[in-house]
Parts: sequence; structure tokens; C-alpha cells
Amino acid sequence: MSSSLQSIGSWIGHNLLYSEVLESDQRLPCLTFTIAGYGTYGLLAPSLQFWLALGTCLVLGAIYSAILSCVMYKFIILPRKLHSQSSSSKYHSTSTSLLIGFGVIMPLCVIYPYYGIHFLLIKNKVIKFLFGIASLTTAFRCSEAVFGFLPKHVDDSLWNVIVYNAFPVECKFDKVGAIPSTWANVGYYVRNFGVSCTALGLYCSFLVMSDYKLYPTEEGPKLGDVSLYNALNWHQLANNFSIAILFQIYLTTFSYAINAVTSLVGLTQIPMMLNPIFESTSLSDFWGRRWNLVVHGFLKRGVYKPVRTKYSRLAAATAAFLASGFFHEWLLSVVLYPDYDSVGDCAPPTCFQPGYGRNTLFFVWNAGLIGIEYALSGAAIFKLLKKHLPPVIVSLLVTSTALPVAHWFTNDYVRTDFFHDGQLGWPIIIRLDE
Repeated sequence: MSSSLQSIGSWIGHNLLYSEVLESDQRLPCLTFTIAGYGTYGLLAPSLQFWLALGTCLVLGAIYSAILSCVMYKFIILPRKLHSQSSSSKYHSTSTSLLIGFGVIMPLCVIYPYYGIHFLLIKNKVIKFLFGIASLTTAFRCSEAVFGFLPKHVDDSLWNVIVYNAFPVECKFDKVGAIPSTWANVGYYVRNFGVSCTALGLYCSFLVMSDYKLYPTEEGPKLGDVSLYNALNWHQLANNFSIAILFQIYLTTFSYAINAVTSLVGLTQIPMMLNPIFESTSLSDFWGRRWNLVVHGFLKRGVYKPVRTKYSRLAAATAAFLASGFFHEWLLSVVLYPDYDSVGDCAPPTCFQPGYGRNTLFFVWNAGLIGIEYALSGAAIFKLLKKHLPPVIVSLLVTSTALPVAHWFTNDYVRTDFFHDGQLGWPIIIRLDE
């Protein structure tokens, strides 16, 4: 039985997730050209296997989430709905829902990616990332269900719950069910994916020349290496800004890809990214209305609102940022989970020991900034700046509050081959005569 399961996992890993093919960039140039005085370059076409593997991950994640959704609906949502009929508060959680949610479903969401990565022989770090994200969304949406903060109409039926948990995007619902998409929606997401994918390829073509680091960095990878003095180094600031833009384009591109797929199967979703680096008007606008709105949604309903029912707005915001820090630490452990075949001779960048604690410290920093904004947002100086400065300058000033410490979050991804694994999905230009 065990050998049969291993054979199935190996077959899926090799034939549907292309574990060996996507372990490194094996593409050959589809076009070469020479620029006088600058060398010979080649254009690498996007890897079809990369996108097929991501699609397989989405399907596997949807199946796993559907199973957990059935448990969630039976033991959490239905009992809570029955209890709310005889209680004055619909947000009261039963002991059973707390036990099933925090004792069964969430632990399963936490451990599933590790076993899945090992069972399916996944080696590409971006595929691991998506594998973790699919499980992560279900865990926080379970918290929404436990505390009664699911989006309106999601808990109207089991099917709605399954659809809501199926994808790492947030689908829209009305009293009839999931709001259907249109072909115009599909076309919009496909077009924007093409544009974003091309932009990401060009940007990666520039950054890959310096191995995704514009300048050498002096700060070490561990939590104890953190230095506020180094945060003000202009080389570090330049690196941080370049990678912040890279993360924004990455998330935007992947969101368009997933939105296109979910629209194609008839589902309408909220947008994920709304150009936060260049259009935010405040920290609250950046984190709450522009940056990764899917994560913002499940943190707001799964953490912020439950805490807010008993504590202050600042306490609830701090809890949400802490939860974000903790789950990013966990996600980093999934992305950098070493291949079993290489444990004996594990070495960077394939295997890498992350600096745990740095992600959490980054989000604690931003929680502190949000607290300062709550206290000072009405000050005349901020109103004056918003009124007289160009919007893009205001946005860059907002971004600059987190920029000095952004490497606390990004460095582990830069130091490994995460972005090299990801560039398989984009058209990229490389130099051939080095």
C-alpha cells in the first residue's frame, strides 16, 4: 500500500508537477541577438511546464480544501448558525467549533504542505510557495467560520463554502450563490496577465544580471544580525526598493493568472493588488486597500474582527500584523523545505536555513507605524503634504516608512534561488557570452 502511494505521488510529481524539469532553468534561447559593444543575448520563452505545474497545484489545493470545507460546514458553520438562532450574538463560538477549527482543520492546513511537497517531489520554490498559500487561505477562512465573520452569503450553503475555499483568491457571492463571471472578465484578466508577465520578464532580465541584488549587502541572514544602522545604508535601500517592486509585480502577475482561471470556470473575484507602491495615500490605504487584498481580507475577518469585538482598534491591528508575521515565517519554512534527496549535502541556495523571526519583526515594525498613524493622521502636516505634493510622491513617502527594514522580509527569498525558480514562467533575456 505504501509503495503504491509513493508510486502515485512520484508519477504526479514527475508528469504533472514536472519536479525534475522545474528544479533548474533548462531553457534554451528561442532568439539570439548581439548588441555592439555589449555582447550577445538570448530570449528565453516562458516554460509551459511551469504554468501546468501551477495549475496542477491549484487543482490539488482545491480538492484538499473541498474536503476540509465539508468538515468546516458540518461541525463549525451549521452548529454556529443553529446556536445563533437561540443567542443574541451571531459571533459567539461554540466549544465544538473551536475544537474542530483550531484543533483539527488548522493543524491539518499547517502540516499538509510539508507532506505534500515530500510526497509529490516538489523542488521548485515558487511551486512550494503556491502549495503553501492554498493551505494558508483555508486555515484563516476556518478562523472566519469559527468566529462568524465569513463574507455575506458564503455560509448559505455547503457549495458556497467549497467554492470560497477552493482558490487562493476571494470570490464574490450574492443570495443566489457565487456571482458568475463574464467573457469580458476573462478577457480583462488574460490581457492584463500578458502585460504583467511581459513587464515582469523585462524587470527580471535586469535584476538577474546582479543575481537580484543591485548592491552587495553586509547584514547577515539571522535574526541576531538585524541592524537599524544598516537599514539606513543607501545600497540597502536601493536593494529593498528594487525587490519591493519585484514582489508587487510578482503578486500582480500571479493574481491575474489565477483570476483568469477562476473567471474561466465562471467565478467573479475581488482584485488582489491595486498598485500600492505608487498609488497609496496612507499606511492604512497601503495595507488595507491596495496590498494583497486577499490576505488583508482573511486577516481582517479571521483575526482583526474577532479581536476587535473585545479590544481596541490598535490591539486588533497589532494582532493582525503579528498573525501576518507568524504565517509568513511558516510560509518561508514551506518554501525552503529541503528536498529529502539532498538533506545530506544541503547547501545554499537550494537548501537554506531561514532567519526565523525577521518576518515577524518586519510586521511588528509596520504595526507600530499603523499605531503612529492612528494617533497622528489628523495632524495638519499630513493634510498639507497630501494637498500639495503630487500623488506619486505621497505614495513613495508612504512606502519609505517600511523601506529601510524591508530586507527583514525579503532577504531570505533573495539569498536563495526563489526568484531564479520563478523566472521560468516569464519571457526573460539573458547574456550568453559571459
